[in-house]
Amino acid sequence: MERLNLLPPLQKARRMLEEMGEPIDPACLHSVQLALWAVKTGRVEAGPVLLETLRAMTAWSPERIRTFFMITEEDEAYRPPGWEAAERAEHAAALILDEIEAKMLIHFPWYYDLC
Repeated sequence: MERLNLLPPLQKARRMLEEMGEPIDPACLHSVQLALWAVKTGRVEAGPVLLETLRAMTAWSPERIRTFFMITEEDEAYRPPGWEAAERAEHAAALILDEIEAKMLIHFPWYYDLC
């Protein structure tokens, strides 16, 4: 996970967490931690299925994270849409949740049937 968390968008998520005084879990993707913080503090909303997936992601292996986000070993240019423009943690967290939901639709086509 350490290597994944070195990617620029994930470093930005880490900086946002640090600025808010949140503890960093090196075994979890920083963007997932940021999204969880935003949901827990009520800054963004996530439906039950999205929230369940987000919580589960804290224990996923780096390989599973790479597969889910479709990040190749050589993909150092990983840039979720809108990430660079996100200035506030809440905005970044909302983008993360949008990205996770988009990937859920790809990997779990029945996702909207669960909502």
